[in-house]
Amino acid sequence: MKLLLLYWGIMILCYIAAFKLRSRRDSFGFIGGALNAVIYILVFIMGLRMGANEEVTSSLGTIGVQAVLITVFTVCGSMLAVTVLRKALGLNRQGAAGSVPEAEIKTPLETELEKEAEEKIKKEGGAAKTTVFILICVAAGMIMGYLLIPRLFVDTAVFQEMSGTWLIVGICILLGFVGFNLGLDGSVIRSLKTAGIKVILVPLAAIAGSLLFGALYGLISPLTVREAVSVSAGFGWYTFAPGVIAEAGHAVAGAVSFMHNVIRETFGIIIIPLAAQKIGYLEATAIPGVAAMDVCLPIVERSCRPETVVYSFCMGMIMSAAVPLLVPLLIG
Repeated sequence: MKLLLLYWGIMILCYIAAFKLRSRRDSFGFIGGALNAVIYILVFIMGLRMGANEEVTSSLGTIGVQAVLITVFTVCGSMLAVTVLRKALGLNRQGAAGSVPEAEIKTPLETELEKEAEEKIKKEGGAAKTTVFILICVAAGMIMGYLLIPRLFVDTAVFQEMSGTWLIVGICILLGFVGFNLGLDGSVIRSLKTAGIKVILVPLAAIAGSLLFGALYGLISPLTVREAVSVSAGFGWYTFAPGVIAEAGHAVAGAVSFMHNVIRETFGIIIIPLAAQKIGYLEATAIPGVAAMDVCLPIVERSCRPETVVYSFCMGMIMSAAVPLLVPLLIG
């Protein structure tokens, strides 16, 4: 609970500080680069910890299979819950109460969100490039952890304890940058005010479905129910959830969490267009988790009706807010 309060306190304080500095937004262009640097350092430390942990290295094949399976479970759970809610609200597969007009005009908010997402992806070098670099960092960390840490530390438990502190510090810095970025952007509160209650209910349904199906997976998998639900509560945030789970002493679950969250974002990039066409627009926004508000937002815009952009942004925003609350709480 102390860590939970610490994480949320840092994010909220940084959000408030940045919100008051919005008029000087151009002076903080370095924040994006600093955020990426923290992410790469964090995943490298996670790789070191996984590589130095014999329990993880001896079961990498099993971990990969578990990551894929729990991703399938949680994504299906999120989409099913959104479908149930959509039908209860009387919305069609396009997320509208009635027929969708052939010619639709985008609102200023939708257009702005699309432009911001596309600019962010261009600055970061593209989703694929970022994901590949993150995987390289964690792989390099695992190799160094496996080969070097046992030689440098007679008792690897000392390293695990020390690196656990590094993770906590890194996560605090990460959340500080995230809160600061959101404060500078200023679109969080604006988006919620512009959108109706449905755009809050849809993410809540997706979260509930993900957690429920995560618990179901825990009943049939080597993971405990607590571990499986905690992994499913990562919602694609691969730099936060795995660190919290691993720091709590669940090394294998932390490794599964990292791979699961990377796979969930990748699933979104690949299958949003198909899911939008065959299942429903609102269901498509639930696939990538937190990436629904940035990396996958342009994909949603191209695959769905314009109004779905607001749903997608709020999906990612609310899930991002839920991760620092749910993961520490669930993993204990």
